[in-house]
Amino acid sequence: MYVTTSGIEKYRVVQFREDIRIPGTSKKKTNVIRTVGKYADLLAEDPGFLAKLKAEAKRLTREQKESDRPLLIEADMKEIATPEDATPSFLFGHAIIARLWDIMGLDSLLEKNCTMRNARAVRNAIYLLVAHRCSNPDSVRATAADQDRYAGVTPVGLDVFYSVLDVLSEQKEALVEHLCSFFRKRTTRKMDQCCFDVTTYAFESTKWGEMRLFGFSKAHKNNEVQVVMGLLIDNNGIPITYELFPGNTMDQNTLVDSISRLKELYGLNGITVVADRGMNANDNLLFLHGGGYHFVISYTLKRSRQEFKDAVFGDDTPWAVERYDSETGQLAYASKVLKQSVSAKVELTPEEVEALKVQRKLEKKRGRCPKYREEKIDAHVHVTYSLKRADKDLGDRNRMLERLKAKLENPGKLKVAMRRGGNQYLQMDMDTENATIDERKIVEAARFDGYYAVVTDRMELTTEEVMVIYRGQWKIEESFRIMKTDLQARPVFVWDDNHVKGHFTMCYLSLCIMRYLQYLMEENSMVVLSAEEIMRAISQPRALVQGKFPKSVVTPTEVPQSYLDIASMLKLPPLLTNMSLTKFRSTTKLDLKENSF
Repeated sequence: MYVTTSGIEKYRVVQFREDIRIPGTSKKKTNVIRTVGKYADLLAEDPGFLAKLKAEAKRLTREQKESDRPLLIEADMKEIATPEDATPSFLFGHAIIARLWDIMGLDSLLEKNCTMRNARAVRNAIYLLVAHRCSNPDSVRATAADQDRYAGVTPVGLDVFYSVLDVLSEQKEALVEHLCSFFRKRTTRKMDQCCFDVTTYAFESTKWGEMRLFGFSKAHKNNEVQVVMGLLIDNNGIPITYELFPGNTMDQNTLVDSISRLKELYGLNGITVVADRGMNANDNLLFLHGGGYHFVISYTLKRSRQEFKDAVFGDDTPWAVERYDSETGQLAYASKVLKQSVSAKVELTPEEVEALKVQRKLEKKRGRCPKYREEKIDAHVHVTYSLKRADKDLGDRNRMLERLKAKLENPGKLKVAMRRGGNQYLQMDMDTENATIDERKIVEAARFDGYYAVVTDRMELTTEEVMVIYRGQWKIEESFRIMKTDLQARPVFVWDDNHVKGHFTMCYLSLCIMRYLQYLMEENSMVVLSAEEIMRAISQPRALVQGKFPKSVVTPTEVPQSYLDIASMLKLPPLLTNMSLTKFRSTTKLDLKENSF
């Protein structure tokens, strides 16, 4: 096996090749083992890359010769008196994480920004925290206790695991910038579009701190302290950046800081921000519009002005597009665009306040001088109707009413303070025993079945174009679900504020790795696995180590097809049923000599 280049000028690529003699002739056949990448790109990243690849080719050739020889196991037959006497086995599915770690250049990032004397231990601890989070998420203490089970991991002390949370907290900005640069080059990231949302993460504690405060909990855990995270993702569902806020921060107050950070990262102004209706605050829209950004945000029809509702449901503004069901003749889909002026409050400057005070004095007006002025933003509201959505809305409401009727059979369980969910259809006095279902509210809610609206200041877009952009919002909702459910970012088990920040930096990095892996699956025309399926592929494979060191034989077991598919996609060499320690290291990039057995 050897390293060579092929092609000319900008099309020149670097390849691993091997020559095979054709039996019965003096001729040779050349096989391309692997194309590493473009010569110019590799040279720009590392001027000494060619020498490193040639050394790797020699090592692979040597290991290939060794693998052609049969493996012999010298094994003892003795009583198992202690757990250490049993044949050892190690988890090795995190070879996938190790491969992505290498591709994403995370070691170089840590070497550049981590000046601690035990930098190698810091790197190992961060890597294992991420690998453990992507396979078997648990607390820092549990990760430290599990590290001996992972192949090729150099054990570090519990104090190092906690100290690297401080490192992650300090290096959060450098990490985000590094990942943004990587994904900008390696993915089809659109620089003019992003999705934004906010969620809360609870602690199983009432002990508050700088970040950990009581606030409105999206998980309804109002008796626990929490933090608030604002997350930006791109058109591929890969995170761009995130901001962490104290637990009492309102959703609407998070967007300005997060978008400002995005501007710092890319230096762009013409970005379209996609968000749900929770971000539809007037000051947010004004910030986006006035800052050179654009917005595509869901619009609440039920809370709109009466004249706007009349325009939606009346005949004066007909549907621009109508499609009917060929079998039933019912309206299946319709859309229209309505012009709307969105009001926004702008804080007055000190000079404007002084001028207004003089004017009010001349006009002999009493009372406090206003602190804000009103400004109008022209926008389009794209209204759509869908028969499928109408059926879903009706079904959801009927199920809600069924639960509400069951509540009414036991009035003692009704709470006057609860006005969400099905209780919005209740009509009751202070005495909940007299509560009844308000039929008028049901009729009013039914008017909106199937309707959906999105507001944007991009007047040039059609309804179809706006809806395509807005549908990206589900990706950020899925990202939050992955972080909360699969990666188990909550409940948080650290209490120091820097450790809290470091915990979320680690979870953010794990989410980036998971999302990038899904992106690669889609780009390679593979079935895109869910986060749960990916984590199962990483957590299952084991390596059984038999025989006396250093002539031990490694036998992979419990290897699912999902691991094999991902490893092949990442160009990891194929596993063998039995391997030497050297061959296992070259196949998985995990050195079992780091483990004690």
